Amino acid sequence: MEGQAVTKVVLLSCGSFNPITNMHLRMFELARDHLVDTGQYRVVKGIISPVGDGYKKKGLIEASHRLEMARLATKDSDWITVDDWECLQPEWVETSKVVRHHYDDLLAAEQNIDDVDTVKYTKKRRVEENHFEGSSSRRGRDSPQLMLLCGADVLESFGVPNLWKQEDIAEIVGRYGLVCITRNSNDPHKFIHQSDTLWKYRKNIHVVREWVTNEISATHIRRALRRGRSVRYLLPDKVVRYIQENDLYSAESEQKNADVVLAPLQRYTGASSMLIVKLGVHLSFRKSSLMEEITSGSKKAIKMPASFCGTWDIISSVNLEGYIMAFGINPTLRKIALRLKLGKVIEQQGDQFIIKTTSIFRNYTVSFRVGQEFEEFTRGLDNRHLKSLVKWEGNKLVCEQIGEKKNRGWAHWIEEDKLHLELYCEGEVCKQVFKKNVNE
Repeated sequence: MEGQAVTKVVLLSCGSFNPITNMHLRMFELARDHLVDTGQYRVVKGIISPVGDGYKKKGLIEASHRLEMARLATKDSDWITVDDWECLQPEWVETSKVVRHHYDDLLAAEQNIDDVDTVKYTKKRRVEENHFEGSSSRRGRDSPQLMLLCGADVLESFGVPNLWKQEDIAEIVGRYGLVCITRNSNDPHKFIHQSDTLWKYRKNIHVVREWVTNEISATHIRRALRRGRSVRYLLPDKVVRYIQENDLYSAESEQKNADVVLAPLQRYTGASSMLIVKLGVHLSFRKSSLMEEITSGSKKAIKMPASFCGTWDIISSVNLEGYIMAFGINPTLRKIALRLKLGKVIEQQGDQFIIKTTSIFRNYTVSFRVGQEFEEFTRGLDNRHLKSLVKWEGNKLVCEQIGEKKNRGWAHWIEEDKLHLELYCEGEVCKQVFKKNVNE
């Protein structure tokens, strides 16, 4: 690549870092090696930006602790730093705004302008006026390019309804660029192919394959910590000592924000207006349901549906083959599907649900609010576009899926500590039963 200009790059990683792990740090090294190998880039800096407390994620401990652990983890690095701007904001800040903030800081530093506040105001106004203008037109010839560094799970989350604004995805990927590290259970190229926005800006997405697979999960680490298990060699030693000295990650801390709707879902679905009742479980009552109780004169108590939250393992399945045959899925894929051991991971906050169906083959995630119609794309299943609506029918969650196939939908309910699921399509019914994971 002789004679070709080499672009300086700054990598920015946003996330909970709850806690920061060796894999978080490893992602920076993988991204730097990949970009340098292209011959087009020179990575000059890495920035870790922990999310603020306003994100309201379940089990998210105080930002002050997460920030200090990140600083300890990067103390010996000569190029990865930690920035506190995002986590010090009083409310949750969209990732697009965080990226914009750091890019403006980079421009100000490069241009060596003393009056940083004035420059930021001017740059911010220009961003708003020229939202889809290419980043190259704002950068000087030698100014660095900012890229967002993430795992493939973040790329997958772009498709979860109400979690991201499409214009934010377009700005992050189209204006700045993305470096995505693969994980065993995710296929980034498939996500890119299935998203019109990601496909449009696919040349700005660098997919990095991690050949030395490492599936360190912060969720699993927190579980080990609250059970008194060793997490050494999964986290930097300084971080392990900090956790021990401050007695972090207990059963109590894991329940923090359990009754609060995740900040993006509040902001993008109006969930903050929900009436959340705390009676062991959390249910958002619809006004019409309450009026029915009042006008009917019934004095019987309202039965609260059980909480669906948790990780569930399948224990029985009846007529799965008939159900998937109704979709017209080819025999090869049917054989694979029939051999898979399925699981469910369900997050419930009032009437807001995120349901993830897991297997070693592929995962499928759906996010919805009860009583609110949403567009669903059954990626990895039969790849159809649907209009779906979930309602409460007694203690059951019942979903109607309107699309090419008739009489399609499902029902979920809890009975005797087990999760029941009925799937139906064009007269075929599959009945599945799950039990809660004993390690929950």
